Amino acid sequence: MKRTVWAVAVRLATATVMLAASAGSAMADWTWVSTFGPQAAGATGTGNSTVFFNETAKTIRVQFSYAGLTGNPSVGHIHAASSATPYAYPVPPAGNSTTALNFGSTTTAGWSVSSTSPGSASGSYDRTFNVSTLTSSPGWGNNFKSDHAGLTIDQLNAKFVEYMNSGRAYINVHTSANGSGEIGGFFTVVTPEPGHWALLAGGFAITAGRAWKKKRAQKAAAESAAV
Repeated sequence: MKRTVWAVAVRLATATVMLAASAGSAMADWTWVSTFGPQAAGATGTGNSTVFFNETAKTIRVQFSYAGLTGNPSVGHIHAASSATPYAYPVPPAGNSTTALNFGSTTTAGWSVSSTSPGSASGSYDRTFNVSTLTSSPGWGNNFKSDHAGLTIDQLNAKFVEYMNSGRAYINVHTSANGSGEIGGFFTVVTPEPGHWALLAGGFAITAGRAWKKKRAQKAAAESAAV
């Protein structure tokens, strides 16, 4: 009985740790989502975005779609706070509108414009950014790097994750009619932190160990009472 309970406890703990390690590896990547809403007065555009951060490959994939713009997008960005709490859409020349990632105009890679009719312009964007070095292109914007001068690429990447997870980063799309941004949306994190898996694994391991000790104590008590 002792060996059986111990074996079960060990197997449960081992399996949990292995699961956590596997999940932790998969969950090392971050995913954020955002829903576009009006940034400029009178804007009626809509859309959704998803951003994937692969910490191992050091890449960031940005995907979004939009509809109902006043015209063809002129440019798009992800902005990350360099100051100001709480963070909000800035009114120039506010000091918290740092451009972290610049999507470029619709003539650059990533854009797919399906309609440019005034009041109903629609399309999508899908591009992967390289954030493996401070000089990667396309990569972090110069303003984002200068606002955090002295940081290594890993530290800069971690700073971006911090902004994204704390609601201090947003995505927006600009048009000629609204040069400061027509629609935008703040990000929400949807990927659990890897540490949660480690805590879960540790909890199962402790529970398994306690179960084995309890069974052992019960058996000892029963043997003592039988004598």
